[in-house]
Amino acid sequence: MIRFLPFALVLAIPLLAQDGVRGGTDLSKEKPKETVSLLLRFPVDRLFDYVLTDTTTVRRIYSDSSTVEYTRAVTYYLSLEAIESPRDGFTSVQVTIDSLTYSFSSGGSVLTYKPGDQMPLQFPDFVATVVPLNRQFQMYYSPYWDVAKVEGEMLDWLRDYIAKGAGDVPGFDSLQQFIWLRNISLPVLAHYADPQKGALPNGRVTLDSVWQKPFAILADGIQLRQSDAKTRIVEQRGPIVVLQTQCDSLRPTLERLKLYNIQRFVEIIGGHGTCTHTIELHKAGFIESARTALHAEVQCRVRNETFTQRIQSRYHWRLRGQYQ
Repeated sequence: MIRFLPFALVLAIPLLAQDGVRGGTDLSKEKPKETVSLLLRFPVDRLFDYVLTDTTTVRRIYSDSSTVEYTRAVTYYLSLEAIESPRDGFTSVQVTIDSLTYSFSSGGSVLTYKPGDQMPLQFPDFVATVVPLNRQFQMYYSPYWDVAKVEGEMLDWLRDYIAKGAGDVPGFDSLQQFIWLRNISLPVLAHYADPQKGALPNGRVTLDSVWQKPFAILADGIQLRQSDAKTRIVEQRGPIVVLQTQCDSLRPTLERLKLYNIQRFVEIIGGHGTCTHTIELHKAGFIESARTALHAEVQCRVRNETFTQRIQSRYHWRLRGQYQ
């Protein structure tokens, strides 16, 4: 008995261990993480009424250290409505900018406009702002939630008129032509009408995941882009999911533009920017609000002069209501 007892104990230890494994928790088989589907839904014939406020402050620094400063504050009232169901993965939304208010200040002077006022069409910055007003267009979302194209009969008519007939209008030079065409282009119209800025994921995501997608936004009319902007879910409040996109290395598109108080085309030659874009998405598939805080420093050149645009922009899209 004494001789075989240690051997019996040795056999019992692995048996007890095996029983413990059978009855315990297998940590290698964790529960699958909860996933959510984040997307936009535009029921046919339901109108979404938004207000967008844009406050932009610019400090321009010339090579001789002289400066020009100006602030632009614009409020846009716009409506989004689907008039047909999605087709082939593309969602089309009919967009109208119904009205706007405008304020511009520089060097102690202030120019303002509100509906019912006489439009100051002699002021190029105001013209650039007012060009899209009451020009209904279709905005198409791709399956990846970027704006793939904008089109519409009103846009086609205006583009054709500018190309063929604007030469008969006195003083309508190439700069004027650019202002009109630029401000009915895809980057500008998508900036106004797309509050989510392509940040939504391409499929279902876990609550703690981070996804990367291209991000584009305007700052004082200059387009800035980042190919790998990071978005994550930061909060859930009842039916609202809060998403935040962080851009740490925005780069301006290198192109020719018309900038305030310069009567020639300006070349964008470099720069960088950062922004935080926050979206409040309702589980029913519409955006209740979106906010952007953006800072950018853009290098520009006109003839032999090189200068810097330091830009701060704050954007806020807010849903005022939805109607059948």
